[in-house]
Amino acid sequence: MALLDITDLHVVFGGLRAVDGFDLTVDQGEILCLLGPNGAGKSTTLDLICGKTQPTGGSIQFEGKEISNMLEFQRARRGIGRKFQVPSVFKELTVDENLEVARSKRYGLLQTLSSFGRRKSSETECILELVELGAKRDQLAGNLSHGETQWLEIAMLIAQDSKLILMDEPTAGMTIQETDKTAEIFKTLRSAHALIVVEHDMSFVRQVADRITVMAQGKKLAEGSIAEIETNEAVKSAYLGH
Repeated sequence: MALLDITDLHVVFGGLRAVDGFDLTVDQGEILCLLGPNGAGKSTTLDLICGKTQPTGGSIQFEGKEISNMLEFQRARRGIGRKFQVPSVFKELTVDENLEVARSKRYGLLQTLSSFGRRKSSETECILELVELGAKRDQLAGNLSHGETQWLEIAMLIAQDSKLILMDEPTAGMTIQETDKTAEIFKTLRSAHALIVVEHDMSFVRQVADRITVMAQGKKLAEGSIAEIETNEAVKSAYLGH
């Protein structure tokens, strides 16, 4: 059984079909890259999966359960995490404190803050090691570099035990070195998580993708390996406009 199974998904905004009869499956441990020209419906698809946008029709099943009508926080608690293009971290808190907020089973921020300093879990240590932020655990998140802030947000999704992680242009604004490091982090995540990544950096896609799905005008245009996608004439036409 697929971790995520989407069937005939569509959403209409003022007469515009932003996503139109879209089908997709994602397995546990898979990194799927979602490509397409601007306006293809990629980010909207992530919005539909995480619950930020409600579908007009179709089915979204997660771990075999229909979640199409669930609210965003309910999907997050089931294990769907979303990273947006602009990092969303608590800049006034330290790196450590951000992870404590993310991994807390309590649902109130004040209750979570009251527990700071009481525990340093082995899980947190492993996450900090993965994203190489251990040396900056006591620094305020607002003082991190752009790349480090991106890695902290990824760490927070791991800490909240997201089984499926949705990434929207995670390498935007990164240096080549930061992008390469992010690729290594993603490949490590594969062992315990599934990832859907919207990305325009093809060198990054080549490093991480197990499978690629290409969208155009809200529909699935093509799907396959990087070699299959790069030689697909329909994909070339969609990107080059002829």
